[in-house]
Amino acid sequence: QVSLSHECTRAIMKLMYCPHCRGMSSVKPCNNYCLNVVKGCLANQADLNTEWKYLMDSLIGVADRIDGPYNVDTVIGTIHMRIAEAISNLQENKDSLTAKVFQGCGNPKISTKGSSSEDKRRRGKATLEPKSSAQALEMLVLDAKGNLTALKTYWITLPGSLCSKKVMASSAADDKCWNGMTKGSYLPEVMGDGLANQINNPEVEVDITKPDMTIRQQIMQLKIMTNRLGNANIGNDVDFQDASDDMSGSGSGDSCPDDVCGKRLSKSPSTRQPETHAIPKQSGHGINGASSRSLPSTFLLLLLSVAFIASQPLWR
Repeated sequence: QVSLSHECTRAIMKLMYCPHCRGMSSVKPCNNYCLNVVKGCLANQADLNTEWKYLMDSLIGVADRIDGPYNVDTVIGTIHMRIAEAISNLQENKDSLTAKVFQGCGNPKISTKGSSSEDKRRRGKATLEPKSSAQALEMLVLDAKGNLTALKTYWITLPGSLCSKKVMASSAADDKCWNGMTKGSYLPEVMGDGLANQINNPEVEVDITKPDMTIRQQIMQLKIMTNRLGNANIGNDVDFQDASDDMSGSGSGDSCPDDVCGKRLSKSPSTRQPETHAIPKQSGHGINGASSRSLPSTFLLLLLSVAFIASQPLWR
């Protein structure tokens, strides 16, 4: 579903179909050759890796909370003690509480009907459900944590996965694979991950000065999501604002709009400070609005004068 550039489309065609034209349809592409092609085509997507990893770490942190001392089952497990305290309080203040209930609700009708076998069956079922639901919750959390851990390196392992599953490239040690020209070994080194590392990619011409703006916006959204999860994980509101950060950034003159730049975050989620959501300075009408507020109206001046004159006898 990724939109491919002309250079990327040409490189993929050469990788997958040129061997057929040379009469080598059974020869698989060299693994390192495939990696260079896919890394060049997905250079921008690989830049998602850092913030993606931070988001996975934050989600694992939330899962740890659910599975740790804040486990719902652990909290609910002490509810019988709270109910016992409530009953004790009711017994100590039963006269005043009963009077208040009767006053607000009227005298209740006492039912002489005993509990049916159906009610007993429901109560027995209710005592069995919490244990099974707690086990189900624990299994869900463990499963989620395992999946999140596996997904941490998704974007940088994607080229290798595509080459092994989609392209069916040969092993790295194979010296009788399709190297883009003929059957033999592939000599160029494998490029690193991300846009900046594709400057010398021998298979795909990548302009590293023109990052994909959609990917950059997605990176910023990942930062925002990680920050919100971090706030929730320490008990703050997800949109928590740090006044000190607001003051420090108030005079920076940063004109970057919120919908592009979003929220500023540091690299590591474990050391990130609570996020700020400072309102950027508005150009144009903001200046006029400030000047209109700084000039009192004639009516306000008149009102202040009348109040001053009326207060003169009180001062004397």
